[in-house]
Amino acid sequence: MADGDGRLLLAFLTTDCDGCEEFWRGLQDPDAIGFARGTSAVVVTKGPETVSSDEVKASAAGVRVPVVMSDQVWTDYRVLGYPFFVLVDRTTKQVVGETVGLGWDDVIGMTGRAA
Repeated sequence: MADGDGRLLLAFLTTDCDGCEEFWRGLQDPDAIGFARGTSAVVVTKGPETVSSDEVKASAAGVRVPVVMSDQVWTDYRVLGYPFFVLVDRTTKQVVGETVGLGWDDVIGMTGRAA
């Protein structure tokens, strides 16, 4: 897959959310999750002005996808709650799916429906 092809799953997670723990753990082995072919993921937490960098480092320990701290990305995608997932087509730069994460089955289902 060429750089810029496929889909990007933005996982909006926090460090103090019981519902987020399953997703932090799952992203320690993203290959086992069952993402659709060509889908990669990135975690987006609130920025360092809002959440402690040390807390993010602790939650992200062992996570094998990039982790970005940015209040602006939360604003840009109008994310009000968490865990929340946004699927973006890298070619068109369009949002092709989104869901509140009720579990990995919910997220994987959303990525499949957006195919």
